[in-house]
Order: sequence, then structure tokens, then C-alpha cells
Amino acid sequence: MNRKEKTVLIFLCICFLIGAGISLIQHRLEQKHLQAITIQKPITQVTNDTIVRNESDLSVSNILININTASSKELDALPGIGPALAQRIIDFRQRTGSFKSKEEILKVSGIGAKKFAALKDKITVNQ
Repeated sequence: MNRKEKTVLIFLCICFLIGAGISLIQHRLEQKHLQAITIQKPITQVTNDTIVRNESDLSVSNILININTASSKELDALPGIGPALAQRIIDFRQRTGSFKSKEEILKVSGIGAKKFAALKDKITVNQ
């Protein structure tokens, strides 16, 4: 091979390697994007054997959220409960132990009779 042919061959090899690298990067980015889409949220514990996989399912009226085991996100999905109040519920349960009855949630600062009336049919304390 002469010098000109070697230069062309090296150029083609470099182009091939650059193209392969770009293709590999695109493939990995697509995999990460698909993983981000397919990752499921944690399953909520419920008492009636219904599995809840995301917050939008929590609006179904026959699903009960166990306030003794629910995460902050699960509590936040309840009507009238925001992130701050959800954290207060978790803090209260960590300080005092499990709720023995639904009515004990009234002891959490920020939950009054009106808010409890909206929650009582959507929460449970059963293990």
C-alpha cells in the first residue's frame, strides 16, 4: 500500500470508530430513557388486596391507605394532606408508635374534625 491508500484507510477506520461510538451512546441513552419510563413506583399497602402502583390510582374510593405503614407520597395523595402534613403524620407515628385507631390521627397537629371526616373512609390502621 502506498501512503495515500494508508491515509484513506486510516480516515475510514476513524470514521467507523466515531460512528460506532455515537451509535453506542445513542443506544445507552435510549435504554436509560426506557428504564426511567418503566420503573414502577412502590406498591402501596392496602387492606382489601387491591394493589396501587401510582398516586392516580389512590383516588379510587375503595382503596384504604394504612396510616401506620404509608409513605409520605402515599399520605400526600389523601384529600387535604400535603407534603408537610404527611411528614407530621410520619413524625407523630415514629414518636408515639403505631396508630391504634383511625381517630388517633386527630392528635396530629393540623388534622381537625373536618379534615378527619374527609379522610376516615380512605384510611385504615390494620396491619
